[in-house]
Amino acid sequence: MMKALITASISEESLNELKNLMEITYEPWRETGIIYFDIKELVEKLRNYDVFITEADDLKKEELFEHTNLKLLVSCRGDPFNVNLKAATNKNIPVLYTPLRNVDAVAELTIGLMLILARNIHNVDRIIHSEEFEINDFEDYVEYLNKFQGIEIKDKTIGIIGLGQIGRRVADRLKSFEVKFLIYDPYIKKDIAEEYGDLVDVDYLMRNSDFITLHTIATDENNNLINEDRIALMKKTAFLINTSKGSIIDYDALQKALKEKKIGGAALDVFPLEPIDEDNEFIELQNAIITPHIGGDTEEIIKRQSEILLKDIKMWIDGKKPQYTMNPEVFKEVEKKSSLSDERIINLKKDIVNLCKQLLKEKHVIGSAGNVSVRVRVDKKEIVLITPSSVRYNEMTAEDILIINMDGNVIEGKRNPSVEKRMHLSIYKEREDVNAIIHAHSVYSTVLSALDMSIPPIFEEFVPYIGGEVLCANYGEAGTKELAEGVLNSLEERNAVLLANHGNLCCGSHLDGAYTVLKYLERGAKIYYLSKLLKDPNFLPEDTIDYEMDIFDIFKDSKKI
Repeated sequence: MMKALITASISEESLNELKNLMEITYEPWRETGIIYFDIKELVEKLRNYDVFITEADDLKKEELFEHTNLKLLVSCRGDPFNVNLKAATNKNIPVLYTPLRNVDAVAELTIGLMLILARNIHNVDRIIHSEEFEINDFEDYVEYLNKFQGIEIKDKTIGIIGLGQIGRRVADRLKSFEVKFLIYDPYIKKDIAEEYGDLVDVDYLMRNSDFITLHTIATDENNNLINEDRIALMKKTAFLINTSKGSIIDYDALQKALKEKKIGGAALDVFPLEPIDEDNEFIELQNAIITPHIGGDTEEIIKRQSEILLKDIKMWIDGKKPQYTMNPEVFKEVEKKSSLSDERIINLKKDIVNLCKQLLKEKHVIGSAGNVSVRVRVDKKEIVLITPSSVRYNEMTAEDILIINMDGNVIEGKRNPSVEKRMHLSIYKEREDVNAIIHAHSVYSTVLSALDMSIPPIFEEFVPYIGGEVLCANYGEAGTKELAEGVLNSLEERNAVLLANHGNLCCGSHLDGAYTVLKYLERGAKIYYLSKLLKDPNFLPEDTIDYEMDIFDIFKDSKKI
């Protein structure tokens, strides 16, 4: 039985599952207080282990891989810079990682720090908890009110440096505050940046922003990106927030600007040298909020990284290529690439992406909502091509489309499959005639689904493509078994169903067929909705419905739809 050393934090549930797979030594650094920086000590520690699951230990020395017998390395980080990837690859050791584990946590901390700065809460709290706080009369109260006065974020200009996964989440959360965005990111496409605000150069952003928040990566190019000259460009009332990397700001220049009150304030979660201690010069500043790199310190992150690594370790043990591998080249024959990379599969991926962009153009979807899949039979096995989770349709490429098996496990792809994969797979398993599924949030279908209404057959061309009355499935949360079962029960042998408060689902024997069904469904939903505004519409006569249902059966048998 393989042996694994775990120094990262793992949820109890995932840890118990890992114990069924291998012999575990669990020594999380948060409990032991030990992070291994000494290469000799770490080599000795790992001498009898096959698997190492780490988060903070230093694995940059090539010597580590020369003198251990590791078969698998897992770094619980979104950016496993603590691992010598080249050395691991040379030894044919897969390096797994846990992408996006902390992006929501860092984004939320950023928003929190911004609100604290705006309302001066850090100083309010310091004063009230200090011995100097005393109110003897109303004049004392007024004095504190004046001292505590803050500002509102509404209508302010937010400068975001780095519109990656975290930067976008910050922007998405701030939209409800009715702010204006200035974006600096030399790697982002202009049309993507302009979904949020104006794409500008960094100096313009520094000069015109009320709040500046950093979410860029640490590179030589970005070293001291926010230097003394750029800090001098800031408004006297502006605030600077860094939950990214300490190397991006000239901290000496920032400390001087704060001390001389040349800017409104700063909130800093990261520093060039960490961990910070009681001698940190920023601690004495009243216009600075200091946190000791807690952006990724939430219970949810531990649960999230545990689920990711557990799933990938299981795939590795089963002889499959894990989804999140930094060096996938170490897997030479995990999957038969020839069967999954033939021209048919490549073209289907392109067809799915083209359809997604058409759905976006026709407003059947927005952002990353909705999902599309196609079932394919390869080498007597069934696989499903499906859209990824949380990828905007205007950014999607053929490389984003995943291949999963009928159990929902990823065979090929670097992202997570749509959260609705359970719903898609349940239909494919039940309906041999269905080989393509579109789940969309078309406007009129969604209106009727929100009203929990079905769509009766009220015009002739509706029935041959849909298969009769379209029912509305009971509400279920996205990705749940309850939603999948409800959709399957309400779909029956038809080609379409409404999802309560969740749009529609259309299917067909091929992608064009499912898309045709979607267009007829949305047209039918619109006609029915507008008719109901005037009075209850007339239904088709029973004999007409029977005749049209015969055509529906012909369409299904011929695979026209």
